Amino acid sequence: MNKNSTPIVSDLVLLGGGHANIQVLKMLTMNPIGGLRITLISDQTHSPYSGMIPGYLAGYYSYEECHFDLRRICEELGQRFIKAKIIGIDPQRKKIRLENRVEVGYDCASINVGIAPKSIENSSDEAALKLIPLKPISRFIAHWERLIADLKAYKGSESLQIAVVGAGASGVEISIILKMLIDQHNWNAEVSLIHRHEFLVSAKDISAQRRLSKTLEELDIKVFKNTQALKEQEDGLALKDEQGLIRTKDFYRVLTATQAEAPQWFKDSGLPVSPDGFVKVNKNLLVENEHDLFAAGDCIHFSPSPLKKAGVYAVRQGMVLEHNIRAFFTGKTALKTFHPKKNVLSLITIGERKALVHQDSASILRWMWPSLLWTVKDGIDRRFMKRFQAKTFSVKPRHFDKTMPMPKTTLVPEDWESNTCGGCGSKLAASTLTLSLNKLDIPKDDAVLLGVKDGEDCALTRFSEHTLCLQSIDQFRSFISDPYMLGQIATQHALSDIYAMGGVAKTAQVGLTLGAANKKIQQEDIFQLMSGVLDILTQSAASLVGGHTGEGTELAISLAVQGEVAPEQVLRKQLTQPGNLLILTKPIGTGVVFAANMLAQANGKLVDQALSSMLQSNKTAMEIIKSFSVSGCTDITGFGLLGHAFEMMGKNTGQVGIKIDYKAIPLFDGVGELFAKGYYASIAEENYRSLSAILDAEISNQKFPALFDPQTSGGLLFSVPSDQTEACLKALHQNGVAKACVIGEVIDQREIVVL
Repeated sequence: MNKNSTPIVSDLVLLGGGHANIQVLKMLTMNPIGGLRITLISDQTHSPYSGMIPGYLAGYYSYEECHFDLRRICEELGQRFIKAKIIGIDPQRKKIRLENRVEVGYDCASINVGIAPKSIENSSDEAALKLIPLKPISRFIAHWERLIADLKAYKGSESLQIAVVGAGASGVEISIILKMLIDQHNWNAEVSLIHRHEFLVSAKDISAQRRLSKTLEELDIKVFKNTQALKEQEDGLALKDEQGLIRTKDFYRVLTATQAEAPQWFKDSGLPVSPDGFVKVNKNLLVENEHDLFAAGDCIHFSPSPLKKAGVYAVRQGMVLEHNIRAFFTGKTALKTFHPKKNVLSLITIGERKALVHQDSASILRWMWPSLLWTVKDGIDRRFMKRFQAKTFSVKPRHFDKTMPMPKTTLVPEDWESNTCGGCGSKLAASTLTLSLNKLDIPKDDAVLLGVKDGEDCALTRFSEHTLCLQSIDQFRSFISDPYMLGQIATQHALSDIYAMGGVAKTAQVGLTLGAANKKIQQEDIFQLMSGVLDILTQSAASLVGGHTGEGTELAISLAVQGEVAPEQVLRKQLTQPGNLLILTKPIGTGVVFAANMLAQANGKLVDQALSSMLQSNKTAMEIIKSFSVSGCTDITGFGLLGHAFEMMGKNTGQVGIKIDYKAIPLFDGVGELFAKGYYASIAEENYRSLSAILDAEISNQKFPALFDPQTSGGLLFSVPSDQTEACLKALHQNGVAKACVIGEVIDQREIVVL
């Protein structure tokens, strides 16, 4: 019986990893509400802190220093993270619509998503490639890095012309930093700043305008005032000056920092929006006409008094937003009013670790030297970011205490009764299960006579008389907080056993263990998990035919899969041909990545990389290698690379062995660093001990950790004759199995050799 965990009774969903939502996440975790589950949804694992991005572009900060690692923060705080693109919201049904996956329900939600600059019209795809919008920042950074690489590589005699359109704070900062880098490295390029006003940044601060104009002049940045960028054409950017004259000027790249534009899904979802598309909120940051939907940051139109698009507002809205969300759930306090300051202080980076103050009212900071202002700005930004960066250990700690503060308030009723008695497998109520399964659109299959919705004790399926039946079963504890993705990966992992034997998957049954929660939450979790399962089964042309549910201490999933294979197409584990080369189709490292992730020590991008590989089916690789003379095939899972390779040597003595080139083993980026810090999966050492008796003394888990790292949904390992290897790898690479490579060979002695 699970006596310690607090049951979940309500869902808060944070849409976007903006400055306000990040604060809500942290504050509600450190002062929790019992029974409340928090889910953060973002299409980016790393969310930029806008105040530090100019410094990052100038080279003063690392990527990690100026980005919120959303996945890692959620892991440390014990909250859920879902990486997905938000495409809409249904306030009536309380559902969030996501791209390429099922909806997510909520009891209360907070919108804090990014914005984009209004796009400049373009005449063709080729012309569009020249345009680089400054927002969303995450995409701009990738464009910026490519631009910098192009400038470094350019050897032409004619100067590359680069334009920045828009003279707000971000446009001015970008143009200054870009020209500073060009001058520092003697790149052959020039920068122009194009804006449709007479003034820079703001009309009121005359002093700042003068200093900015002087800085632009000193850097030899060409400024086009009172000029509007109309359209990017094949022959250049069409510009309209204050006399209405239109001329065309060609630019190598055009960076757009124009007026902000709201996400289209606000309007498409029927939310109340301003004329320019931003979602309307009242004084309490509630979306107008809604009682359970909040919004903050640049994406809102603050109806009491419209605000500039400035990150400082989102930071200041965070505390009000958290208070009002807490009040929504507990009902113990009244909602607070957000009172924005009339004059927002803006510290603008002007290169060389210098800054100047820009404010519509008087400020003592105006009299500070630019270098001192930069120090002030740098200190403010670093202190803010430090609050949201996960703790870092130089080596793996002896223990990791993830215990969060006990809640002072709770949503769990005093008379709550857990149904986890242990009897009959702690099964869930039939109504809870039926309501969830009825939402699933399960494709019909003529081979399935009785299936998941028919209520029988067994599935009844029809197979051909000329095929063999393959069956396998796998079980997982939850290793990620996104139940939909957990369902996808668990299914790919289970189906991989079928593919490793050359088979075709036909059916699957699923067992679910759910944590303590009310019926609504359990229904949502079943729907998310099973939708992930069904997504992969449908892609694999396999049918869901049944399952079992229960309640326990933690979320877990098991799958029993069945497939078929023609007798002449069966792939076996045992290697038979010395001289064959060993090919591995996926990188190694999922074990150590998720061991580190459980301690909030894995960079979110590294986790994304591992998840992407785990979602890749081995079906494609299997279908390709069947065209070659394969001798021995298996998939790499819990026993690790060397454990499964040993299985391929067979049980008989004196036949074949393997030689592995350790440096040739592909690893996920960053895995080597995790190994070096001492991180490893819990069964990695056991994987080593199980083989230690037949290994040379110098082969150990510490020296060769990639050999023993357990994999989830790992790749295939097989051997082919050396004269077929090049063609096999080419076919794999051309069909998306991009990381496939040779890692060793089959030898004619029963031993394991590691080079």
